[in-house]
Amino acid sequence: MTKPHSKELPLRHIYDSNLSSNQKLLMTLLLIEENPDLYDLSVLAKRRVEDILLDLKELKKLGYLQDT
Repeated sequence: MTKPHSKELPLRHIYDSNLSSNQKLLMTLLLIEENPDLYDLSVLAKRRVEDILLDLKELKKLGYLQDT
């Protein structure tokens, strides 16, 4: 998996009330981690890989992430 890139200014997502706490955590981890993969993200967020995938899809759908 390539690293999704944030389209927003750093940490702006924290103030968006439309995102769940888990999605905010995931966006923050994507900003601070150099080259995370799904397993790194799931370990850091202490969540299942399937849940991380669902959140990534939702964030992309909402326009927070873009492909490289």
